[in-house]
Amino acid sequence: MKKSFAILMLIVLALPLAALATQADPYSMPAGYNPAWEEDDGSPYVPGAVYDDYGNLVNVGATPIPLDPIDMPTPTPRPSLSFQYGAVHADKLGIAFEAPSGWYVDASANDMIVLTDPNMYDDINATLTIRMQNVSNDYKLADVKDEVRAALKEVGQYNYSEWETTTLSTRTLLNKDGYYANYRGVLFDGTIVRGRIMVALLDGNRIITVHMKAPGWYNESYMKVVAHFRDTLTAL
Repeated sequence: MKKSFAILMLIVLALPLAALATQADPYSMPAGYNPAWEEDDGSPYVPGAVYDDYGNLVNVGATPIPLDPIDMPTPTPRPSLSFQYGAVHADKLGIAFEAPSGWYVDASANDMIVLTDPNMYDDINATLTIRMQNVSNDYKLADVKDEVRAALKEVGQYNYSEWETTTLSTRTLLNKDGYYANYRGVLFDGTIVRGRIMVALLDGNRIITVHMKAPGWYNESYMKVVAHFRDTLTAL
């Protein structure tokens, strides 16, 4: 009798712990998710994943899975940001595009231009970095996938206590095929950073890399900047 009672008590005590274990953190990717699983030939972690121009996860098969922080209700909603745009000519890179007016422009490098939002949100200044690189004659579109993955690894290996990425998706730049992925990182002080890295293979054995880094709670606003950049990007 005592043995049966003891077993019953263990079951009762275990129930609250089991309930806590099944409660998913609303501000992280799905339980058990490992971004390293995406480091394959491009097959998504969950088949059928689709992302819109702003980095939001549209669907994953039949069951939507939110990608923080913009897809979930936030305890402290941030207002949307609006931007006025002006023309930018990156002569050294041979391109022109529109970017938010008033952003600082650093075009001192021969292969890169960096635009920085002077306004800081959550102790972060958003940056848009565009780089043009020469590649070998045997460089193929498939190599672009490795380029995106390498860029994600380089960005994520420092300063972050958490680092998550989406699967690679196709995206064109200057009407040339390429790939992109979004990321979410948490700095050691708890600050959330969101971003996107895009790479496309251009004519003349060149690749263009675009990297938007932004304060996480304003991700949707800054992804609109990326979309506008892409829509207005032209070759000189």
